[in-house]
Amino acid sequence: MAPAPAPKIIDWPLDQSAQPEPEPEPEQTAQLAGLPQIGDFTVHRLLGEGGMGRVYEARERLSKRRVALKVLRSELARSTAGRQAFVNEMGILASLDDPHIVRCLHCTEAEGELVMALEYLEGHTLREHMLRRGPLPWDEVVAIASQIAAALAAAHGAEQAIIHRDLKPENVMLLGALEPGASERPPPRVKVMDFGIAKIVQAASGATTHSVGTLQYMSPEQIDALPLTPRADLYALGLLMWELLAGRPPFAAESPRLLLDKQCTEPAPQLPADARRGLPRGVEALIHQLLEKAPEDRPADAEAVRARLEPFCPAELAPAQPGCGRDIAVDAVDAVPAHAPGSEPTPRADAAPSIPARKDSAARVAPRLDTIALVEGTAGPREVSAKTAALVILGLSALAGLITYLIRALLA
Repeated sequence: MAPAPAPKIIDWPLDQSAQPEPEPEPEQTAQLAGLPQIGDFTVHRLLGEGGMGRVYEARERLSKRRVALKVLRSELARSTAGRQAFVNEMGILASLDDPHIVRCLHCTEAEGELVMALEYLEGHTLREHMLRRGPLPWDEVVAIASQIAAALAAAHGAEQAIIHRDLKPENVMLLGALEPGASERPPPRVKVMDFGIAKIVQAASGATTHSVGTLQYMSPEQIDALPLTPRADLYALGLLMWELLAGRPPFAAESPRLLLDKQCTEPAPQLPADARRGLPRGVEALIHQLLEKAPEDRPADAEAVRARLEPFCPAELAPAQPGCGRDIAVDAVDAVPAHAPGSEPTPRADAAPSIPARKDSAARVAPRLDTIALVEGTAGPREVSAKTAALVILGLSALAGLITYLIRALLA
């Protein structure tokens, strides 16, 4: 039998900054011999599966280091454009070294599949945290959002900016155990994952007039398949902050079509009274600015968002400084008022204490339309109000009357 062809290796060596784990015992080595292989990795178990692919716990054969191995859906590898986008996006991501971004250690195309080796983390997703805790205290929301903003700032500020395009609770990891109770302090450290994946899916679809993302967290310009800027991610961050405070998304609808219309046309609703109690005006104003429909009306960039959150972030909850994070399973499964006036941040010392989470809040989380979607760029007709429809009908009637009058005058 002819030997299997060697996998094509993209020239991104394994990150050597982390120390390899100790050599396994002889009995462990014997057990590994019967495990499946994907390229240079020995697969131990499936961690999760979703719309973008599968995630395994695995070990790199040479370094013996444990990694989270993400294998993208096979359809993506069949497309030349999808493979090229994978090379481009993952190459940029591999160059990022930020304590709030899940590190990409190695990328390859093995046996016709696109594979990413990510740092192996022990923790849980922000979605799991929300379901366990319900609405979060505002100071914890600020601490989490500040770290997400730091991750976005690093990605957006790269030599070739990476726009996430699919920022949602499932793509935010909180390091550490999932502890019950509202008094957990400090909140877990945050790592954002799956940068660039949505762009790979879009490229593999073979269309530039479509957008890929999760309906509940797509910006208006993303829904309409307009050219995206980093401010699209800021809109998603605003949606996340609103949902973390309220325990439900700001926009909800019975159908995907109605949800998309709301995302594009309706202003963000005012936060519930319980969520606003003690919430600094500067934080509330920032959330509403993040949720502006026009990208140019949102904050300038993620670093500006982080800076505006900083006065409200206690020292013990502040984002980790570069080099302070530690490698600790990406349990990743790919599986929504009156406008608040702008204001300057109010120092935390003047702010009221945060509110405790309600124990029964998880049961009241609104159903989500969080399916990964390929949205056509040609926007269909949006819902119009009865008043607008009446004005259109009156205008057409008046025009018809004028045309009739002119015809009669010409024939007279």
